[in-house]
Amino acid sequence: MNVLITGTSSGLGYELAKQFISKGDAVYGMSRRKSDLNITQLQCDFKDIDIHLLQQWINKLPTQIDLIILNAGMLGDIDTLDNLSIQSFNEIFMVNVLANKILLDCIRNSNIDVKQVIGISSGAALKTYYGWSLYCCSKAAFKQLISTYAQEWHETHFISLAPGIVKTDMQKYIYKLDEKEIPSVKKFKQMFNNMETPDIVAKRIIEYLPDLSILNSGCYFDLRDIS
Repeated sequence: MNVLITGTSSGLGYELAKQFISKGDAVYGMSRRKSDLNITQLQCDFKDIDIHLLQQWINKLPTQIDLIILNAGMLGDIDTLDNLSIQSFNEIFMVNVLANKILLDCIRNSNIDVKQVIGISSGAALKTYYGWSLYCCSKAAFKQLISTYAQEWHETHFISLAPGIVKTDMQKYIYKLDEKEIPSVKKFKQMFNNMETPDIVAKRIIEYLPDLSILNSGCYFDLRDIS
């Protein structure tokens, strides 16, 4: 199986790539930092994508990609809206939303046959949290982007997948925040020691791929509903 994953240098993307490799699959990765995994990879900062370089790399991919996992993303600053600049919104929407459109459009322009696209989503795509406007707004837009592609790219199966709370660098950052200033982080800090690690969540995603492929294209699904 040919699998393309974004954000393969750490966290969930790294573990997904690692486990697909162990199954004998060919993995193609994109990340801001170079991954130490033995994969075909492109170092690419989603904040400032070189579209020409990206298209050149994509043109060398196989003519069929069985699975694309759009995993790369950023949390952004946790703060109230009045303290967040338009620049901060532009930056996080570039990484969490628009970079995915650029990637998918480049792939489609190359006439690559794509079987399935999974956008790694979050409960934040459906629910707002105090101080989380950057993340919530961008994840909501990403969810809608995936749904729209599903309507327009019929030959490919799309899904927004919320994997649950994963103990990544994002959660480590949240753990350090002052809950007196940002009350919404309290529950995440309380859950920190019991959060599942990226390797466990990656294993579950791979295990349930057949189940995900039969869901309605474009839907949002929380992995915890079947685990």
